[in-house]
Amino acid sequence: MNILVVVVDALRVDRVGSYGGRSVTPTIDELAADGTIFENAYSTTNATDPALTSLQTGQYPRTHGVLNHGSHVSEMEKKRVEDTSTLPSVLNKRGFATGAFGRPLGRWHRRGFDRYPELTSAHWRLKSLEKAVSDILYSVHPSIGDVISGVYNSLTDRTGSDDENEIVEAFDSFLEDADRFYSLVHLMDTHTPYDVDENLVERYLERFEYENTPLTEIAERFPTGSITYNSLQPGGVVNQNNDQWRGHEVGIGTALARAQYDAAATEADRKIDSLLSVLRDRGMLEETLVLIVADHGESLGEHDIYFEHHGLYEATVRVPLIVRPPFDAVDRVSELVNITDIAPTVLDVLDDSKGSPTEFDADGRSLLPLLEGSDSDDTWDSREAILLEEANTQRFRGIRTQNWKYLRAVGDPACRYCERPHGAAEQLYDLTTDPNETENLVEDRSEQAAKLRAQLEELLSRYTHSENDPNASDNRSVEYDDEEEVLDRLESLGYR
Repeated sequence: MNILVVVVDALRVDRVGSYGGRSVTPTIDELAADGTIFENAYSTTNATDPALTSLQTGQYPRTHGVLNHGSHVSEMEKKRVEDTSTLPSVLNKRGFATGAFGRPLGRWHRRGFDRYPELTSAHWRLKSLEKAVSDILYSVHPSIGDVISGVYNSLTDRTGSDDENEIVEAFDSFLEDADRFYSLVHLMDTHTPYDVDENLVERYLERFEYENTPLTEIAERFPTGSITYNSLQPGGVVNQNNDQWRGHEVGIGTALARAQYDAAATEADRKIDSLLSVLRDRGMLEETLVLIVADHGESLGEHDIYFEHHGLYEATVRVPLIVRPPFDAVDRVSELVNITDIAPTVLDVLDDSKGSPTEFDADGRSLLPLLEGSDSDDTWDSREAILLEEANTQRFRGIRTQNWKYLRAVGDPACRYCERPHGAAEQLYDLTTDPNETENLVEDRSEQAAKLRAQLEELLSRYTHSENDPNASDNRSVEYDDEEEVLDRLESLGYR
């Protein structure tokens, strides 16, 4: 049996048709019709480095050690994660060909893969140069910065490492010598800046024209010079630099940004279709376990968060999870599940998990009993809660039960990108009556808040496998060649 895991970075649940969302993901929906939809799947956090590490290790960030993202990952975090077993490493030792394609995170994410995408491609170099030059010139005169950004965008459109042909061809080549394989494909389409088919955007735009606010007007709500303020300027989020768009009066506003997000979801869906076609053409699809998941969601204005993934709110931490196993499975599962469950599930489906607990010590659990349904000999004990934690833009911890969400700040609740808080330091939401988390009940329902506060403390204690705070730093260092410098530079330029 083979395994294909596709991570669609920042894909929201409500853009997947099989979840009752917009009809912009036909391939995912078709796969879901032939597999299992996990209706209440959650990430561990809202940033890629710790979330993808949770997927590959089966552990919460507090266990594997990485809570931050990019250049904010401390030396101690790097050291701790190096001592953690990963799914590709385990499978590689057992004779699987292992290949990663798409977004190249490098560093510890590379461990265990026979084949890994290059980080220093022409795409990244051009993107870095475009952002640096346009930002400098925009501070001198906006129109000059817009022109430079437009020129470089036209170049990077043709050289991107997220190009469909490049990913699909590399995946197809990887399969030539693979008797059995584990492959991770990381797609960046639904992550800003959106760089999408304009015809798709035009098709989706009419859905949003009734609700349109200029991005520059929204930017004025945030401190001048903040990351959020800059991202909402022309040439930022929507990757467009003029006040008109293909003859539409909509301008550069929330309507265009959201239409571009929908178009990006469709483009990611098309890439998934191409990957599945490769497997189908090689006669391998029916013997491959396919999982479609997001590392986190995306906020499109909820809680005054625009086209970013701050906060532990539902838009950001609830993720689509579609599992299409090479056997008959149930249609839908409503249990609380987590991306930490993916690695144990893969090993259980392969029947490789038994007898090796020291080799792969996961916090998550196999979803195989849920996939098999009532006919399974195994049992699934329903989770009471899922632990949530963020540290990249703001520091919050939280707990999500079937009906409640409780969040608590660690220190100052202000967001590093927006330079102001998105909510109170302590928050409580009744998700049965308030699924959009608009009414903080922490004072009105103090007993419920106290109960969840205690439950959160218990989970934090359970999943901390060190006496040291994972965000602290020490003097030990881990070398990753020049990749760390590249990542630092990219984040400083706005590519997070």
